[in-house]
Amino acid sequence: MFKKSPVGAAVWIALGGLALATSSAHAQQQLERIEVTGSSIKRMVDTDSALPISVISAADLRATGVNSAEGALAKIAASQSMTGSSQTIGSGTGGAAYANLRGLGSNKTLVLLNGRRVAAFAFSSASVDLNSIPFAAIDRVEVLRDGASAIYGTDAIGGVINFITKRDYRGIDASVNYSKPREEGGVKKGIAVSGGWGNLEADGFNVWASVDKQTNERVRAVDRDFARTGVIPDRGLLKTSGTSFPANFSQTQPVLDAAGKPVLDETGAPTSVSLSGNPSLKGCAPPFSLYLPSISTSTCRFDYTAFIDIIPDTETKTGLLKATAKVGGQYLSLEHMATDSSNIARVASDPVTGLSMPTSSPFFPKSYAGIDPTLPITVGWRMIPGGARTNQASTKANRTVISVDGSYGNWDYRAGFFNAESKGNQDIQDGYVNKSLIQKGVTEGKLNPFGEADAAALALIEAAKMRGVYSNAKGSSQGVDFNASTQLWDMAGGPVGVSVGAEFRKDKYRNDTIDSIVDNVPSLGVAPYHVSGDRKISALSTEWLFPVSKDVELTFAGRFDKYSDFGSTFNPKAAIRWTPAKNVNVRASYNTGFRAPSLDEVYGPQAVSFTGDPYDDPVLCKGGVVQSGGVESRDCGQQAQIQSGGNTELKPEKSKTFSLGLAFEPVKGLTASIDYWNIKITNSISAVSEQAIFGDPAKYASRYRRCKDLSADVQATLDRCNTPEWKNSNALGYVVALNDNLGDVKTDGFDFAAGYAFHNSFGRFQLGWEATYVRSYEYQRDKGDPFIQNVGKYTDSSPVLRWQHAVTVNWRLGDFSTNFGLGHKSGYVDQNAVEEQYFNKVKSYTLADLSVTWSGIKHTKFTVGLKNLFDTKPPFSNQGTVFQQGYDPRLTDAYGRTLLLRASLSY
Repeated sequence: MFKKSPVGAAVWIALGGLALATSSAHAQQQLERIEVTGSSIKRMVDTDSALPISVISAADLRATGVNSAEGALAKIAASQSMTGSSQTIGSGTGGAAYANLRGLGSNKTLVLLNGRRVAAFAFSSASVDLNSIPFAAIDRVEVLRDGASAIYGTDAIGGVINFITKRDYRGIDASVNYSKPREEGGVKKGIAVSGGWGNLEADGFNVWASVDKQTNERVRAVDRDFARTGVIPDRGLLKTSGTSFPANFSQTQPVLDAAGKPVLDETGAPTSVSLSGNPSLKGCAPPFSLYLPSISTSTCRFDYTAFIDIIPDTETKTGLLKATAKVGGQYLSLEHMATDSSNIARVASDPVTGLSMPTSSPFFPKSYAGIDPTLPITVGWRMIPGGARTNQASTKANRTVISVDGSYGNWDYRAGFFNAESKGNQDIQDGYVNKSLIQKGVTEGKLNPFGEADAAALALIEAAKMRGVYSNAKGSSQGVDFNASTQLWDMAGGPVGVSVGAEFRKDKYRNDTIDSIVDNVPSLGVAPYHVSGDRKISALSTEWLFPVSKDVELTFAGRFDKYSDFGSTFNPKAAIRWTPAKNVNVRASYNTGFRAPSLDEVYGPQAVSFTGDPYDDPVLCKGGVVQSGGVESRDCGQQAQIQSGGNTELKPEKSKTFSLGLAFEPVKGLTASIDYWNIKITNSISAVSEQAIFGDPAKYASRYRRCKDLSADVQATLDRCNTPEWKNSNALGYVVALNDNLGDVKTDGFDFAAGYAFHNSFGRFQLGWEATYVRSYEYQRDKGDPFIQNVGKYTDSSPVLRWQHAVTVNWRLGDFSTNFGLGHKSGYVDQNAVEEQYFNKVKSYTLADLSVTWSGIKHTKFTVGLKNLFDTKPPFSNQGTVFQQGYDPRLTDAYGRTLLLRASLSY
């Protein structure tokens, strides 16, 4: 067997070796059989599995300023771009944060708490919101960088992240943390208290509880030089909106012949021309309303980026209570988790479009060149007097688990009942207006879209504001599970291990809007919907461990799942661990996966919202030039509307995963590993990206829905179809991008890890390095399409980073402990939806953190540190997929150099 020295074992834990049961068990060097993430068979703690596992100490993470599960996952090299809380800005994600191993999507990364599922996020049902994990109660995080569909469920395709809490906790711990960036905004504050009593073995019981509250102050775009504007001409970036303040207008004028009669087209219909303009041209109203002739010579453009928050206000409260009793050798436990989080996001003022201004209005621009003073105009008004649009997303999650663990004869068993629930709502706090009331004010001549509002106008706008909850959702999962394992006959390498298991659960999902609000606030980008769904899943599983010799161990596993809505599936797994020489392990595994579409992917609301990027209508503004029937302020360089949501015709995804690795300890205290992984997914579930739809309008012509092809009821809900002069026109209502089974995904690469631990007269040192190299990531936009290479290139909605690594250095001497961390991400070819001379390659990105902890006073620890030690700014990116501009918030740190303070008290 591959057995490590005590020093080497400590490093091995940090680098992806075998997880230990508890730190006390390791300190005492006791050998005990435990269950490891990725296997349901208990085994000795000093042996190694055939699976690549990373184990991260929560205590070490806290010492570096990490106080959330989202922050912990950002330290993992195998994690590609994450959906963080900042992505709620302008996108309506509900404030969720998701893990994304291998870049395969959060819906293929299984997140567990103590080996059991957590309820998926209410507004998604496909992924777990990391905000729902009670990080203050976490002892360690185990990351299985390999599929585990045969063990935990068919959807564990990208990997498994298992958050593990303390088990037999006694004493009291209290801590406070505070961090403040050098620049404005982004202050974080937190307090956590844990307490427990009762020795499980000596007293027969243990009860402990943990509560935690963390707050994060917002960061405004104008507080950071790299994010303050979407208009950077020298980089070709002109991310603006055609709805400005002062307002732009358009007027449709009939074409008349010399006799004053309408000129007819070939179909006999009257022809017309469109006039677009702005009374403040060319001055507009800088710095926010700008004259940008490269986009438009007749209208103003609005720099919406300057008004947004790049990091939202957040508050997260979590709690966990666990009570365990030992009764006759059996362990009965009750665990309850509760979280409450809120996320407040602010974006630019309400863009109210399609307003009709009659000629009777005192603000009608009669003297504007070319205008017909006898015809009304259509106005697009950025509601600056109404303030920033402010949304709050609030979610509550809870989970109760009742379990019993013990032994019966030669069998170890675990059985449990769990009930998990996630509830959320999204509400308007400020800035959104009832369009019909604004229209009334314009019609009556009380509102001036072209100038400053007086006190009476401000009062009218305030009265027109909409507030309150506009959407709520609920997801739940209830079930029972059972697992038993034992040792059978002996082989040359030891006893044969076997486990059998069964699980049954029922998932439910519901998502509703408050129609009275969404019907009257078009800029929410939400149409009325009321959807729900449920499913039942039953499963049987088994795992066999064959130690055929002292040097070879074989593992076989299989899981049969039956879905009430997607039929049955069987997924096997095979793994081998071979020790060809002392302190050398070779490991390999193969498994298949099957992911049924989530309830949200099937039944989710088919809502119409706005695209992330502005686009030219490929028919009415072809090549950026207004065509016949086109309106510049409507059809050129505008955010289009896009329909996304569920699809009841979806089919399951299927996967195949292969891994091969080598782990070795060449000298005492030095460990290293390398693992190759290869994943293929068929029938991948996603939506065709907006970039693809507008990038190839001929191919995706069937996805374009124009006003003239839509019913009157549907047109009334759409931004470009709901004005009298645009009704039944050829204007683009929306494009369709519902969930669909697209083509295949193929990706492979290498994980590396190395570490060294030693001590001398200068102290105790631990050095660690973990890295991921993605050799290839290819996907198809549609079945049968050619594969697109995504590694090192921003294609469609994101890049896949070729290389990521993390370096950690810990030095302990007396009462002092110093932690240094270095994280690196490789560069990539940018999205480059700009002119060729401005094509950009995003530079590589490296962050360093440093902290020092002093424990010179009994029961206390004090930590001071600097995150982003060298104040490294995010590299420039011209991406337009997310609302923040000038950089990519999914891959970078927008806080800048940040002072970290932490104090803890333990008894």
